[in-house]
Amino acid sequence: MRTNDDGNPDFADILESGKVEIGRYGRMEADGFGIVIDGAVGYSLRLIPSNKILGRFTSTREAWPAVLAAVERGMPAKCLVLDWHGADGRRGRVSSGRRLVMTARSGIGLDVTQRTWRAAS
Repeated sequence: MRTNDDGNPDFADILESGKVEIGRYGRMEADGFGIVIDGAVGYSLRLIPSNKILGRFTSTREAWPAVLAAVERGMPAKCLVLDWHGADGRRGRVSSGRRLVMTARSGIGLDVTQRTWRAAS
């Protein structure tokens, strides 16, 4: 087999250089993971359709336990929305519903396959 070795560094050297970002197969940190939105200065968990704010957080990592606590208190996953808030007053949705609950569970290292949310009645 012939290879084209033109003097480029091998893959291990590139990884150690710090010039690449490890993607979806990267290892999870011991305290889980968080989602970071560029320009966001805060996050809020709200209940729809009332738009009642259940909590405000500085990171999504802080929001995960609140999401799971809301579901355990009997709130339907379908009614939960996690929003981001920018310094300029803009805001948007990070996640909602069952996907939010699954993300929160995996964000703190729990089993995602266990269905602890309940459907809205």
